[in-house]
Amino acid sequence: MTRMRWPTRRRAAQLLSLVGVASQTPAFADGLQREYTSAQMLGSGNAGLTDVMGVDSLFYNPANLARTPQIVGEIIILNPQVEASQNGLGIYKDIKANKDMLDVIGSVLGHPVSLAIQNATGASFRRTAFGLFERVNLQIGIKNDAVSGLPVASVQSDVRIGAAYGIGRSFSSNVLHIGITGLVVQKAEAKLSVSALDAQSKFSGSDGSSVINDALKRGTAVGAHVGVLITPNAESSPEFALVARNIGMTYNVGGKSEDKQPSKELQTVDVGFSLQPGTKNSHSRLSIDVTDVLNKSQENFYKRLHLGAEVTFSGVLGVLGGLNQGYSTYGMFFNTKIIRLDAGIFAEELGKYPGDNKSRSYYGRVSVGWTK
Repeated sequence: MTRMRWPTRRRAAQLLSLVGVASQTPAFADGLQREYTSAQMLGSGNAGLTDVMGVDSLFYNPANLARTPQIVGEIIILNPQVEASQNGLGIYKDIKANKDMLDVIGSVLGHPVSLAIQNATGASFRRTAFGLFERVNLQIGIKNDAVSGLPVASVQSDVRIGAAYGIGRSFSSNVLHIGITGLVVQKAEAKLSVSALDAQSKFSGSDGSSVINDALKRGTAVGAHVGVLITPNAESSPEFALVARNIGMTYNVGGKSEDKQPSKELQTVDVGFSLQPGTKNSHSRLSIDVTDVLNKSQENFYKRLHLGAEVTFSGVLGVLGGLNQGYSTYGMFFNTKIIRLDAGIFAEELGKYPGDNKSRSYYGRVSVGWTK
């Protein structure tokens, strides 16, 4: 897998250093995170557990692997994806222009910033698939302290690198499909918070790398996703999905003490429902998904609710739309079978309740290989 590099890594490290000591009260709710995010799902409100196919299905619902009719479904050689909140793009430009880091922080005061970059390679075949992936997430929140009036910045950042292999099988005359994905994931994580006054005194003349290294927690996990899909044999029939995610995903391989391990991935049960009307030259999908139906995350229901729609014309052009955590999403894709382009806009809630801390972002993906 190609190693990802930031063109201004030192400047990015300096930005991280300005928010550099561990905090017991992070600025964001610990949302449900994924080791890999599908661009197609982002555009359709993060809904589509019954329909996600190919390598993407490894990370959302491996039961869909049982429905791959071709000997070779897809081969992904390169699959870079970028997600950036509207003000996050401004931060990147400021860092690249070597602006003062305190000025950069001041420019996003009171506005959440979210950045992510990932890459994946892999292939899907009849009833099986594998993938290698790398994903970096960064969230920054800056608010004025109620007492001092000075800016206080909080950062959550994590890097995941791993491999996945999945298999799926069909039963009961292709009505019941069951699949499992095995995962090995290495994770590095940091949660940091500091005031602007502390940042200037602690990190003046330094890139702060030692502080960041002290705050980082690293670990390896071995786990699985298990999916079930029910597809009654009728045109435009409803389809149902049930997925148990993150089974065994605790980063304790190697015997590290718990205080040195990154946070474990929350084990959840997700459900999905969809209708799939279509014609000879088009395919449509209307989906409703609920993540974490048992509410292990103790999140508001509307943060776990996802509605999505997709219309695809001749498998070449697709239009996506939906609601993610109560916020609208839009997307499009163009697929030549050798190169696939995805782009769109989505929004997510970084706070505890819808409306607390909205972050609207752009996403883009380029897939090269033999794409579905």
